[in-house]
Amino acid sequence: MVLIDRDSFPRDKLCGEFLSWDALPILERLGVSLSGTPAIDRCRIAGRRRSYQFEFPSPARGVSRRLLDDLLFRQAAATGAQTRPSCMVTAVSHDRVTTDAGDIGARVVVGAWGRWGRFDTQLKRAFVRDRAHRNFGFKRHYQFSSCDDRNAVVLHPFRRGYLGVAAIEGLRTNICGLVHASRLAGHKGRWEAFVDEIRREEPHLDALFAAHNPAQDDFLSSEPVIFRARSAVEDGIFMIGDASGIIDPLTGNGMAMAIQSALLAAPFILEALAGRRDEAGRGYRRRHNEFFAPRIAWSRRVAFLLARPALLDAAMAAAPRSSGPFLLRKTRAAGDQVARILDQWLA
Repeated sequence: MVLIDRDSFPRDKLCGEFLSWDALPILERLGVSLSGTPAIDRCRIAGRRRSYQFEFPSPARGVSRRLLDDLLFRQAAATGAQTRPSCMVTAVSHDRVTTDAGDIGARVVVGAWGRWGRFDTQLKRAFVRDRAHRNFGFKRHYQFSSCDDRNAVVLHPFRRGYLGVAAIEGLRTNICGLVHASRLAGHKGRWEAFVDEIRREEPHLDALFAAHNPAQDDFLSSEPVIFRARSAVEDGIFMIGDASGIIDPLTGNGMAMAIQSALLAAPFILEALAGRRDEAGRGYRRRHNEFFAPRIAWSRRVAFLLARPALLDAAMAAAPRSSGPFLLRKTRAAGDQVARILDQWLA
């Protein structure tokens, strides 16, 4: 196996940096330890007039992508993968990867390039033409503040977007946001100006930022995040992670879904390596849809509320105490599902 990445590790990456509990058994089996990272056991939604809090069935982890991706990269190398960091891929097909260091022939290619990449345009994937559902993410690390609850992830709504606040390792806090593209007209990538705008609109956000000192010089932002269906196999390339489908960040299940999708794809990749590529592709598409499509659909329903603060306040006033646990169940893999794909991978 050859693992190619344009970056060297460790490196920072845009992410909410909340790792859900339904990914932790997989990392444990892979031999990746997250000891020393904050355990997060509850979620709080901070509306304009009221808040709503609920407990998680098991603790999650707050972990930066700088740490997690480096651990995974090192573990892959330790278990026999050929690693090629700082290697730029310029073209890709089902049996060949073209890089700035030359061509690499492949029996199977797996695309893990994230929510948006030039290869999506090269492959003419349908979602890249969507202009109505484009969002942008942004984040910045802050020094730990006395107002932080290091065992809670907090969601803050604002018009056409929201922020997630979670503790990570090193006594730091990650404040990460998602906003619809229509709100960014005129800002031209100046995230400080946009944050100033939402601080003026929402007193709870002004208080949040006033209580935190930046631990990074600038905001990190993303290419467009487009919440549209995408195929798990495109032109014979097996997609995993955000390349195969995007769950709304508010669920805190994006990293877990990426890890699970790799595990889910593994037996189908082995089938393709055995010469049954078409059957493997059909099987992976079907299994991926069964495993993830309902989660993604539920995440979009919750995002609709969270990006409308007044409507969210009304919903929280009427919401029964079971709403949070219900939504958790709808946006995550159950323990027995994770156990089954682990057993299948190890068989």
